Amino acid sequence: MRFARVAMVLVVLGSTALGVAAAELRVQLDRQRIDFGEVLEMRLSAEGELEEEPDFAPLNQDFDILGRGQSQVTSIVNGKISHTREWNLRLSPKRVGRLTIPPIPAGQDRSPAVTVEVVEPGAGDSGDGPKPLFVEAEVETATPYVQQAVEYRVKVYYRQPPQRAVLSPPQLDGATVQTLGEDRGYDEYREGLLYRVIERRYRVTPQRSGQILIQSPRLEAMLEDPNAAARQDPFADLDQAFGGRIFQGFPAMPGVTHPGRRVVERARDLELQVRPQPAGSGSPWLPATSIQISDEWTPSRPRFRVGEPLTRTLTITAEGTTAAQLPTLELGALDGVQVYPDQPRGEDLADGPTPSAIKSLKVALVPTRAGTLTLPEIRLPWWDTQADQARVVVVPARTVEVEPAPGAIQARPEPDPIPLDEPPAARPLPPEPASAAGDRASLGLWPWLALLLGVGWGLTVLWWFRERRRSPRPSEAVGGAYMGQSRSLAPARRAVEDACLANDPRAARAALIGWARKRWPDLSAPGLEALGLRIGDTDLQGTLRSIDRAIYAPPGEPWDGAAVWSQLARHLVESPSDTDLDEDPIPDLYPKV
Repeated sequence: MRFARVAMVLVVLGSTALGVAAAELRVQLDRQRIDFGEVLEMRLSAEGELEEEPDFAPLNQDFDILGRGQSQVTSIVNGKISHTREWNLRLSPKRVGRLTIPPIPAGQDRSPAVTVEVVEPGAGDSGDGPKPLFVEAEVETATPYVQQAVEYRVKVYYRQPPQRAVLSPPQLDGATVQTLGEDRGYDEYREGLLYRVIERRYRVTPQRSGQILIQSPRLEAMLEDPNAAARQDPFADLDQAFGGRIFQGFPAMPGVTHPGRRVVERARDLELQVRPQPAGSGSPWLPATSIQISDEWTPSRPRFRVGEPLTRTLTITAEGTTAAQLPTLELGALDGVQVYPDQPRGEDLADGPTPSAIKSLKVALVPTRAGTLTLPEIRLPWWDTQADQARVVVVPARTVEVEPAPGAIQARPEPDPIPLDEPPAARPLPPEPASAAGDRASLGLWPWLALLLGVGWGLTVLWWFRERRRSPRPSEAVGGAYMGQSRSLAPARRAVEDACLANDPRAARAALIGWARKRWPDLSAPGLEALGLRIGDTDLQGTLRSIDRAIYAPPGEPWDGAAVWSQLARHLVESPSDTDLDEDPIPDLYPKV
């Protein structure tokens, strides 16, 4: 008896398992006939266990899947277990006509095919009144050049604000899309009716030539539908009976939707015929509607002086292009100037009436020698998309005079050397102007008086040298202590070392210049460039330039002062060499015994 009961239980469980394993797929639609632009509600239900998840890819041929939800219910009735899974989809038809919802596969199971009729809006109504909601799209130009930024605008027209609206971005291949600024709102009349317009702007930049299709954005909205009585709040009648106030302000119940209907609107798709870069347009290729370059200095009235930095700021302002397309202006190497460029900065501006972009470059200039300095012109070729021709914006060249450093002695130009094989009398003289002879003849007594003064000055100099040789030197009189004390380089050398080890490039530069002035008082230009030339070590030039680069580098750039000091230490000797300090330029007239 007990064995029979066990067998019966196994039979029941086996039959239940078989019933659960078999799945049945069914499709239900909320309507069999809809207007084009409306949303179709589809429900796929499965009774039993599914081997795999349903594949809704076949729907993409004639429908757009706007949303998807899923639920599952398990129940036991009279000892029988049942599993029910549902998928709720919101579909938007892509065309008008009799469309078929194909079978949805789920493993080996498939749902039956269902047909739905899509008609033009208003085809089933007695009247053809104005549409309460529609979308339009337009592009700035349909024939842009490659890499030319064009503006693409989407306008949503409505007479009554929708309860909810979502606008998708445009879809296209072969171009980049960027949203510009905030949405704009304004009023506009269409066929004598006033509409509210919401405009959204995009920047489309083609990356290749040829045909590019812009698939218009899709607007999904919920419009008020007073005829949808089936979707009204179940407490609406009770609320009206009490004057419409009893449930005012209460939150909506879960699963209860307000009266309304979902609609989907699209604008027409647009095609771009992208033209390639014109032949001979030059490089870099920069299509735009306007290009300007400003040149500013800090200080505003620059004074060029050896060793003193100046900042030059070049700014490109462009319309009809992006900051990423603007090139970086190059100044190149300048003779007699150390150039330290900063990182360029670009920014797209979308707040104005037309999209624009700016790109700026700051450069620190440090003159290294006095004299005439020419800053070369800067040329930027670009293509005017409005006039359809090549243009060039030019920053003209500038010639300035660089002053020597404060306290520096200017070197006088030396005369041309006389060839050894040519006597001075045979050297050709430059032609003398005709008026010079007459001027010299009219001078009278002045040339003779100048000659007499010159001879007297020469005799005085010879007497001074002779007396100087007879008198003892100051260094010899005090045992050489005077010269060693006046030209001691130890404090200046320690100042350079302390600044380098403290990683302070500005203090290191000032300490080096101070050491150079004590080491060589006749140094014409007390700058790092002149110091490197005086020392004469080519390897040291790079070390000295690294100090200037660290001074004018962007904040946060590291500088290894200890490594710089290791290069400088062997050059900053404790005392001047015998050649520079002890060697007399004129030999003694009388030999010492």
